[in-house]
Amino acid sequence: MSVNLKLLHTFARVAHLSSFSRAAEELGRTPSAISMQVAELEEQIGLKLLERTTRNVTPTPDGAILPERVQDSIQRLESGIVEARDAAERRRGRVVFGCAPTVAAGTLASVLTEFRTRFPKISLHIREVTSSNLLAAVRNREIDFGVTPFVQAKSDLKFKRLLREPLVALAARDHFKDLPDVLSLNDLTQLPLLVMQGMPVIVLQNGQELPMLLTEYLERSGRPLRIACSVRQAATLVDLAMSGLGVGIVPRLAVPPTLSHEVRTLQLADPEIVRDIGIATLKEEVLSKPALALADIFKVRLAETTPARTVS
Repeated sequence: MSVNLKLLHTFARVAHLSSFSRAAEELGRTPSAISMQVAELEEQIGLKLLERTTRNVTPTPDGAILPERVQDSIQRLESGIVEARDAAERRRGRVVFGCAPTVAAGTLASVLTEFRTRFPKISLHIREVTSSNLLAAVRNREIDFGVTPFVQAKSDLKFKRLLREPLVALAARDHFKDLPDVLSLNDLTQLPLLVMQGMPVIVLQNGQELPMLLTEYLERSGRPLRIACSVRQAATLVDLAMSGLGVGIVPRLAVPPTLSHEVRTLQLADPEIVRDIGIATLKEEVLSKPALALADIFKVRLAETTPARTVS
């Protein structure tokens, strides 16, 4: 009997989570698509695998046998893929990855130094591109993985969060010396703002996490905010903030520590605005041991560079 491995994996996740919707969220699909896949598997093997109610789903006696064995099989298969990829990496001797410029600033040199110490025979090929171009490179298998701010989940990609990084306000000391150390949204309404175009953020407000673009949030706030200038590159925004053109809203990682004598870095609160940084790969991709080690080094170095908290 030939059974689709993807259908078995889908069933195993539904059985483990006791929910079509939770499995759909984890796998990046719709609940109806998950339900159809389970039904297709039941038809293929001729057994009813799940009892469905309005509250949850539970495995039938026949279905209860499968999840653990499916998971064991998937783990063995993934181990085999890792071994094959490791052998290929040893022959190829390289890891190819992409890194968004605002993440690379201040972290890349220390990451690469540690990696070279641990893997002296593995060469690294790096792409510093915008998040959208980086994700396209992941999809086209041009890179093994990308270190990038989070964007809305796509069905073909997975994102492992490494760090939750705060956005901060950057103000020239000579022009905005009387500002408080912590700025609220009300404070921002009184200031000319410099913002980055297309930057995904998460607004933490009233116990909720609201993912959206920064410019979208500012437009929705209902406050008379003054956008003095919007740019695409964080380095440009930092330069403009240093000139006193306005107060820049930037990721903490984008602020070079050497600028502390020229600009003030102010916290944002009420609401707090953050962005998630992590590793983006294809969902079916199994990274080699050197690539996984590189991702772990990024996690450690990012935590050392910013006061934000990492995620295990």
